[in-house]
Amino acid sequence: MNQLPPLDDIRVFVVAARLEGFSLAADRLAVSPAYVSKRIALLEKRLGVRLFLRSARHVRLTLEGTVALDWCEQLLETAEQMYQALHHEQQVPRGKLRIVTSTGFGSQCVAPLISTLAASCPELEVDLELLDRPVDLVSEGFDLEVRVGGELPPAMIARRLAQNRRVLCASPAYLDRHGVPDHPNELVQHRCIAIRERDQAFGLWRLTGPEGRLSVALSAALTTNNGAVAKHWCLQGQGIMLRSGWNIQHELNSGTLVQILADWHQPADIYLIYPSRLETSARLRACVRWLEQSLPAFMESLQGHNTDAI
Repeated sequence: MNQLPPLDDIRVFVVAARLEGFSLAADRLAVSPAYVSKRIALLEKRLGVRLFLRSARHVRLTLEGTVALDWCEQLLETAEQMYQALHHEQQVPRGKLRIVTSTGFGSQCVAPLISTLAASCPELEVDLELLDRPVDLVSEGFDLEVRVGGELPPAMIARRLAQNRRVLCASPAYLDRHGVPDHPNELVQHRCIAIRERDQAFGLWRLTGPEGRLSVALSAALTTNNGAVAKHWCLQGQGIMLRSGWNIQHELNSGTLVQILADWHQPADIYLIYPSRLETSARLRACVRWLEQSLPAFMESLQGHNTDAI
């Protein structure tokens, strides 16, 4: 036998065996007696044995039918458990959810919200990985990426969470020593701090402003893959930095950093990216909905309700 019998045929057989009659089984299943007889005959042919001894008034199981009944009842019970488990999986957030995002945004914005989500979903296990490099969700086994800027992968589902901009800034001390550039083209004459962002070519700042889009090739004085390090250098007066508003709004408000070339910015909106539809996983659906609901407001609170540097 190369294939298991259809579950519908197994169910017809079990009902007929329990009720000891094809007509009674037909009434229970709301089908015709001929349908029951046909399905039993097909099941016997598939199994290669006779399951019932038939007489004019009733039917009874053969020895092989008795053995089959025990196994068929187990198969139906297992199938029902599978259906219930799948339904539960689609309704209750449970099991492990692997999330990936960049280091700075993940530690400052995503991690606090995941903590709240975990508290409200006790059966959910979250593995939050912070990586400052491009990732392949499928091959690396991630369920969800929270991405800051960059190109959206065509084979994935993407939802925009919030508007975000990277802006140019420097410390007052640096600007006192080196002056304030009036145009992005003048950046090549300044000391710049380059961050190896996962979504852009290294040493190239792509800006948007009054003249449209402009790319500035840098010969950076200092380079790092860590946003916190870059901000520390910038605060020490080491150069000009391109950084998201949510990350430097406190410094802009306090005056320890100053935004320059305010008409120019780099778009870097926040997206949720995932490979499967939300209907198939309660844990993914719960996380996506929670981040959609809470992350924009959280980012706004970091920015002090100032939209000029988002």
